[in-house]
Amino acid sequence: MKIRTTILKYILVGLLPLVTIASCSAAKRLTSSAIIAATKTEAPKSAAQTKLHLPQFSTMNAAKCKFAITLREKTYSITSSVKIIKDSVIQLSIMPILGIEMYRAVLRPDSITIIDKNNHNYFVTDYGFFQKRFGVAISFKDVQSLLSNQPLNPADEVINSDLKTNDSGYEWTTSYKNLKADYQFSKEYQLNKTTLEQTGSESKFNCSYYNFNTFDSVVFPTQCSIEALHNQKQTGFTVTIEKLTFNTPLNISSINFSDYNRVGLEQILPF
Repeated sequence: MKIRTTILKYILVGLLPLVTIASCSAAKRLTSSAIIAATKTEAPKSAAQTKLHLPQFSTMNAAKCKFAITLREKTYSITSSVKIIKDSVIQLSIMPILGIEMYRAVLRPDSITIIDKNNHNYFVTDYGFFQKRFGVAISFKDVQSLLSNQPLNPADEVINSDLKTNDSGYEWTTSYKNLKADYQFSKEYQLNKTTLEQTGSESKFNCSYYNFNTFDSVVFPTQCSIEALHNQKQTGFTVTIEKLTFNTPLNISSINFSDYNRVGLEQILPF
């Protein structure tokens, strides 16, 4: 049990510096229940999106995933799930034993909550936490874009006119706030790789997407490899999706915090 708990913490520790190489938001709020009815209606694509084949959805439910992380030359695999109600909430659950949830991270546009269900502890903060702790701010939409195979840049940017051909398809290099952003697209205009570099530092982030399949008429990668360099520390892992649905009613259940202790992050993820 001790080694499994350590691996769980490494995975959640890995998530935090990975998302610190993106952009901003603020406020405070605890997790609550949310139910959304699926809709097939999507906003019209902008001129920037007419060529690019980017996933369009209202809800995403990766009900079964595997997080694989390598430590001391051994690879560990942890069962997890990822739920997204677009522009509203992201929930990551870690369920290593018989589908029992031990850790949960809930991201909303104005708050981040990390929950240790095993020890009945939780940590809640706003996105300004990352600016103070890591020197780089992030936003909810940045995390959502990375998890849903999207560029970080706003949809109204004219991407098509800046696409350059290369041996594997197309490339688009631009700036995103204080980041240099490089996007690699396949010949079918699917996003294969996002690379972000922090201006004036060695921080670098790579998110590579593989094995595209069709789920509920949405073409989506079933494997994502993430790695980041921050403060001379390198971290990374691979996520493999085994069960995925789109645009179906999705429930984000609430947790009653009355028997939980609100603690500092170091009491859940000591680093």
